[in-house]
Amino acid sequence: MKRYIQTYDQALDFIYSQIDFSFTKQQRYSEEVFNLDRMRHFMRVLGDPQNAYKTVHVAGTKGKGSISAMLASALNHAGYQIGFYSSPHMIDYTERIQVGNYPIPRGDFVDVLNELYPVIQEIYGLTTFEITTAVAFQYFKHQHIDIGVIEVGLGGRLDATNIIQPQVSVIASISLDHTAILGNTLEAIAAEKAGIIKPDIPVVISPQQPSVRAVFEEITKERHAYFIPTGDLLSFEERHTDLERQEFDIRYPNGFLSPGNDQEKLHITLPLLGLHQMLNAGTAFCTLKVLSEQGIKVSDRDIIEGFKQVFWPGRFEILQKNPYLIIDAAHNLESSSRLVDTLEELFPDQKVTWIFGASEDKDISGMLGNFSKIASQIILTRSTHPRAADPVQMEENNISLGCDTIIIEDIQNALEYALNNAQSGDVIIASGSIFIAAAVREIWIAHHAEKEINDQ
Repeated sequence: MKRYIQTYDQALDFIYSQIDFSFTKQQRYSEEVFNLDRMRHFMRVLGDPQNAYKTVHVAGTKGKGSISAMLASALNHAGYQIGFYSSPHMIDYTERIQVGNYPIPRGDFVDVLNELYPVIQEIYGLTTFEITTAVAFQYFKHQHIDIGVIEVGLGGRLDATNIIQPQVSVIASISLDHTAILGNTLEAIAAEKAGIIKPDIPVVISPQQPSVRAVFEEITKERHAYFIPTGDLLSFEERHTDLERQEFDIRYPNGFLSPGNDQEKLHITLPLLGLHQMLNAGTAFCTLKVLSEQGIKVSDRDIIEGFKQVFWPGRFEILQKNPYLIIDAAHNLESSSRLVDTLEELFPDQKVTWIFGASEDKDISGMLGNFSKIASQIILTRSTHPRAADPVQMEENNISLGCDTIIIEDIQNALEYALNNAQSGDVIIASGSIFIAAAVREIWIAHHAEKEINDQ
């Protein structure tokens, strides 16, 4: 194989040199820009690697990553070779493409990109996400996976992943996000997410607002798909939570494609915290039951152990105690409300300092309004991402917040300030963007690695 790209850094430079809408203000979510025919042609030239294995397709505004991680963990525990494709990454780009809980090795990433390189040169307009998706599909084929858990990047209808024919489609909770691209109502966003619903394919739906559910029901009926609403089928009992895990019982019918009257119950232990994660677990649970009814057998023990061992960093992840340092990828109004609920449940009396940064196209005032309800101080900062909002502008637009605010633009300085001014038992939380959460996680890991070396 001819090598056009020699190193991992060169591979990233090449991928990012393509059209990358995650770094730009993309306002046109249309066939002219997000062209599935282009992606279909790309895959056809490669021999349609995405058809070499079974897939599960997961869309939604919030929770799709957590649901996907639970699915991958349970299926791995059941003995299947699992590919997991997600975005964005926390620290390293290779995290987006995983097989059996391991990111694609950098050398393999370079090798697959070299395979694709001549084809990429022949197709005009390929985007960063389309190329990365192609690398994932091709790598999964090389690894002979059994099932690919494929997370949608943006929307659903025109997303590059929407060329697959899954065993089951999954739609997580819908809320307002990417409104300039997907639409400024829940119903419009739901219609875009519903683009992953395929004829005659089951679709598992997380609990939704009534108007959103109505959109999904209508489109599912039009496409003669199987509508599986988790909110109607499941009930949760005996929930208990602490700082390490939450436990609860799921009560469910003895069938999902054809639900029966008999009810069964399964006890779940989940290391992901927050009431919303219990609901996400319910969606993943229903999906696994549907797969089992299709012949992809996953036992109750596989679900129990898979959920117990799931690892999904940056989702209410407690990095340290005394003081508590928590990171969370909440980045819209709905997820910020859920984050506040989780903090109030687990830390009802502690002093909270918030390290906040966000992308400039997000509902910054809404998120800050939620966070200021429980924070004693908010530190406004920014990530290195090109779309990161200016902290000075954030402060000027939110001068009436009911708590103290200061600006520390450098994230490392912001974290050091928060830690130096915290007492034992205080809570420091970094959120507003996955890039803020990732930066704090990386700084914290590097600091502790250096400390371990110095202590030796």
